[in-house]
Amino acid sequence: MPVSPRLRRRNANFDFAAKRRREIVLHARHVGAAETEDFSRWLIAWVWHNPSAKDQIWSVMECAKNMGGKVTEAGASAIIWAASITRKHLTADNLARFLGVTYDQRQALRLTTIGSVNVKRRARKEQRKRHDRLAKERKRRATGVRPRAEYEANSMAAKARAEGVSRMTIYRRIRAAEQARNGLNVTGVSAAIFLSGEDGPVTPAGVEGTSERGFASKKARGLPSSQTTTTMVADSHEALPTELRLLALGLAEADWAKNLARAA
Repeated sequence: MPVSPRLRRRNANFDFAAKRRREIVLHARHVGAAETEDFSRWLIAWVWHNPSAKDQIWSVMECAKNMGGKVTEAGASAIIWAASITRKHLTADNLARFLGVTYDQRQALRLTTIGSVNVKRRARKEQRKRHDRLAKERKRRATGVRPRAEYEANSMAAKARAEGVSRMTIYRRIRAAEQARNGLNVTGVSAAIFLSGEDGPVTPAGVEGTSERGFASKKARGLPSSQTTTTMVADSHEALPTELRLLALGLAEADWAKNLARAA
């Protein structure tokens, strides 16, 4: 798997020796190493991880101050000589045995480069896995995810095994129950209905005076039809004098005078 450039830069800038020195100082201050007779142990371990110092004596004197103690220049020189002749303990668990780091101290100080004397590396790895698993489980429970045993007990497979049928049978039963419960409110697919020549108008049978479109005729509604209106207009014109009828038709005066003379 390729490493991203950002992670590569971070790994390139990581100084393992500097981190190990910081953790040695943290543990020395936590257990009060400066007040014990074995104070030199933590200083020797610190010197092992500081090989590139330009002034090693001054560095040891400053380290002793950071640990809460104090050493002279002669004492710093003696510690440097002791570090050079003592067998180095550089692995995590070996350094933990050299300094006496317990697992509780390691967890309290959040040490990562130093092991522990009572919990080995493999056991610490298993505990990390268990801790991560429990943390993820708590997160799932917080989001509403049910435990696996409860989920399997209420699953369709469990119901099918209890009734001695297949899961598809259970699904069909559930679907049938839903359709029976919501049958009146569900519109299903129906066949298309085509009108034939034998079909009649939509007008109900026995209703007179209705048109083909289902509306009542003008006669049934008490309104005059177009033919009746034309007859009524002609009758009203016949009741008028001839002059007025000719004027209504828009004829010229000379024309209707000639027609009147012929008629006389």
